[in-house]
Amino acid sequence: MFGRLLRLFRHHDRPPRAGRPLSGGGRAKIGLALSSGGARGLAHVGVLQVLEENGIEIHCIAGSSMGSYVGALWAAGFSGKELGELAAEMHDRRQLWKLADPIIPPMRGLFRGLRAKEHLKRSLGDLCFEDLERRFLVITVDIDTKERIVLREGSVADAVHASCAMPGIIAPVVINGRRCVDGGVVDPIPVGALQKYSEADRIIAVSVIPTFEEVEAGLLGEDAPPPSLAQRGIAAINRNFNLLAPGNVVDTFRQSIRAAQIRIAHDSVKRADLCLRPEHFLASWHDYSNFERFIEAGRKVTLEHLDEIYALVNSDPKTHVASGKKLVGEFVT
Repeated sequence: MFGRLLRLFRHHDRPPRAGRPLSGGGRAKIGLALSSGGARGLAHVGVLQVLEENGIEIHCIAGSSMGSYVGALWAAGFSGKELGELAAEMHDRRQLWKLADPIIPPMRGLFRGLRAKEHLKRSLGDLCFEDLERRFLVITVDIDTKERIVLREGSVADAVHASCAMPGIIAPVVINGRRCVDGGVVDPIPVGALQKYSEADRIIAVSVIPTFEEVEAGLLGEDAPPPSLAQRGIAAINRNFNLLAPGNVVDTFRQSIRAAQIRIAHDSVKRADLCLRPEHFLASWHDYSNFERFIEAGRKVTLEHLDEIYALVNSDPKTHVASGKKLVGEFVT
């Protein structure tokens, strides 16, 4: 009931979305796989904004970690513009610290993540997957069995909480008796989940995971060296007390997971029909103050590939190749 009321409220008298006319008949159903990536995942907002502005319909979404957070809000009926407004609310670090709920002693993680979930529920309420406007899949992993879990029923907020539970930082989340953690650990770009659990004819992956080329080019630095002696001194003190500080245990663990994600993502995008890669620039994983730049990077890459996106939408669902042009991830037999 709540979901129906939410949809009526959000879409009453909303003007039709503008965009290039699409051909009639046999249009392909498009699935969108949104990657993990911390604050960089705000690039997904820019992608969604451009798709909306150009009248490109998305039939189903799958998200890991930050991709699940953005995807949940959009699947619930929030527009790209509204997602940008929500991102702006979190640009102040003080706002982020208000969501911190430390575990003392930190045996299962540094934070519970319950305040962040409640913050999400202010927007989603008690929506279940069945209430959403679009088919939505959330990726998490059973930390005990090592199984990838594709959540598609029950509480959306609980599912996103589990998918965003970064190991070592957020305590595991119990879903149906299973201890679940960050979906990005096993499936950072959930193309395969869309292929298995949705009716998508074509899949667009949006990846903020670095490529091998970016690794080799040395573009993965996150924290610029402190410019002053005072800042270097503060950083040295911070390393002695802050588990999250660069070089400390949680940072080392996170960076190790990230190295594995790069390799998993490299294989995942090969299964997509198109992969959008927003510009990768120097920023930390929690740098939400850069939200405008992340969103703009998502907008830019989507605008650059609009012709390819239209080709996918207007392709014959019964065939794999949308045109004579080879698309990213095309299977060649």
